[in-house]
Amino acid sequence: MDFAKVEIQTVKIADGLYVLMGGPAQGNIAVLAGSDGMFLVDSMYAPMHQKIMDALSKIGPQPVRFLVNTHLHGDHTAGNEAMQKLGAVVISHENMRKRMGVTAGLPVITYTDSLTLHFNGEEIYIFHPEPAHTDGDSIIYFRHANVMHVGDVPASLRYPNIGVDDGGSVDGMIAAGRLVMKVANAQTKIIPGHLGPVVGFSEIQQQLEMFAAVRDRVSTAIRAGKTLQEVVASKPTADFDQGRMGGAITPDRFVTLVYTDLARKIK
Repeated sequence: MDFAKVEIQTVKIADGLYVLMGGPAQGNIAVLAGSDGMFLVDSMYAPMHQKIMDALSKIGPQPVRFLVNTHLHGDHTAGNEAMQKLGAVVISHENMRKRMGVTAGLPVITYTDSLTLHFNGEEIYIFHPEPAHTDGDSIIYFRHANVMHVGDVPASLRYPNIGVDDGGSVDGMIAAGRLVMKVANAQTKIIPGHLGPVVGFSEIQQQLEMFAAVRDRVSTAIRAGKTLQEVVASKPTADFDQGRMGGAITPDRFVTLVYTDLARKIK
């Protein structure tokens, strides 16, 4: 990726609440700005740091005081270290910190089930779904603004990555999508981990239907003894591909992830 060419787009979605977008391969950053300082969700890749700071300076002069990560992948966490050097306190689910190992930018506050931060007059509810995209996911709900950042659980219309090596699973992704729709409401502005900047229940519903259909097709093929190569070649996502090609995960890659997860469970 040529980071020099990536531009940050800043979108205001509520009073004091913004989304910084760096294209399909960068995790979306949510920004809550106010008199207490700035609260960020995710930090993109490390080379994006100066561009992020330039975008934040246009929102306001406040320091970044807190940063919560939705999960451990580098497009959401690799900027942590630079933010910590500026004084930001990094927060995550405890499993995320464990999986990151001995790296710079580790969270200093971890939680198990949920955590509430009272900041800038907002009630920020940070909660952990059952293992979904990874086993250390966090979903962040700004209760007063009715805005939710869901990280990489199914939301925007793209083929999502499934962290098959990080505790993630197909069934977990489906369950997390349903959980989002239970905690949020039809008026909630939902910030996806990629693309967007905002989606609603209709996109999540479409993604859940896609997941269920592809899961069933791949499960049937695995039980019939089909190899990964045969299943990928059969294009089990073909009728869903339209409108889902804007993300970083190709249909073949998505099918590979689904197969990898399901093949471990179907014996």
